[in-house]
Amino acid sequence: MTFAAGGVAQGQAQDHLSGGTNTTLVTVSSTACAPGWRAPRSGRTVVTVENVTAATIYEVDLVGANQTSLYGEIEMLAPGTKDTMDVVLPPGRYSFTCNAFSGAVLRSAVEQVSGPPVSGTFSFTPVDAHQLQLATSAYRASVTQWLQRLGSATAALESAVKSGQLAHARQLWLPAHLDYERLGGAYGAFADFNEEINATPLSLQGGVTSPYFTGFFALEYGLWGGQTTSQLSPTAVALDQAVHSLIAQFPRIALVPGDLALSTYQILENTLQYEMTGETDEGSNTNLATAWANVEGTQMALNALGPVLRQSRPGVLPRLQQDLATMAAAFKAYEAPDGTWEPLQSLTTSQHESLDGQLGGLLGELSVVPELLQPLQPATGSS
Repeated sequence: MTFAAGGVAQGQAQDHLSGGTNTTLVTVSSTACAPGWRAPRSGRTVVTVENVTAATIYEVDLVGANQTSLYGEIEMLAPGTKDTMDVVLPPGRYSFTCNAFSGAVLRSAVEQVSGPPVSGTFSFTPVDAHQLQLATSAYRASVTQWLQRLGSATAALESAVKSGQLAHARQLWLPAHLDYERLGGAYGAFADFNEEINATPLSLQGGVTSPYFTGFFALEYGLWGGQTTSQLSPTAVALDQAVHSLIAQFPRIALVPGDLALSTYQILENTLQYEMTGETDEGSNTNLATAWANVEGTQMALNALGPVLRQSRPGVLPRLQQDLATMAAAFKAYEAPDGTWEPLQSLTTSQHESLDGQLGGLLGELSVVPELLQPLQPATGSS
């Protein structure tokens, strides 16, 4: 992936593109990083970086004078290939760092970019693995609290089903399911537990008739599909057992720090793909409620990442928090005072398109989070 933060590029200054865009070409060899590059004027620059080695893979960074602020990045530049950075560079001093995957680090000369101030610039400060681990620990604490609440909810749901109070069970199902849907940032770590608790029939051979169709969606299918107490009870018992097994195992389940940043995007990507298409509706008509809970789950993950986001690029977090709150309110508007939710299929075309558009725009904003929060790898050497 090539990341352009809005900065300068490596290379020897060349002609301008239309609209005053600079172009710059730089090379990386086994002995030099952007040798002889000349800084362009301030403004937009498209930098082409060529790896002229035969066997060395490089990460190439364009950094500011403090050697901390990153303006552009090519994560992986293979031998004998080229890639580009499309950046917006304000006046200042810049240099390139070329990190070989073998561990060697090469640095270019520092050059001065001159010219008028420009808008649209973007830089960020890389974070280290320890900072991401602290964020992950904060997220773990939040998940632990929600799991305790989830355990109480599935126990009450099981009791209602086994006692034949199916109308009451239908009332209890949604709050319990939403408790789990808020935990999307940990689904990858939950692994098999997630399959037992929240798997849909979409990928199962036989669909809803598959013996592997279990958990919340199987219970939803039965509660709204006319199944009897004797048919529903094994499903409710298995769901509660899976939840409590997860609660018992969770202190020993590892959460990967890098996954948390990625999940802030993936949670709502899945919401757009599955909830807003109705693919996960097994009879309760509560996709909009689930979408709302997914937004809350994204907020929970983002809150845990707050300290590292503030360091990496000040200003990103408040905007994302505001836009997530606005998105949550847009979904919440479809909840009635009695706690029921308007079915997705009852939305007008205009209403549906408005929600999809707003969610798509939010995804575009959230995509910057995993890019900003890639852990900085310590250099093992320099030359």
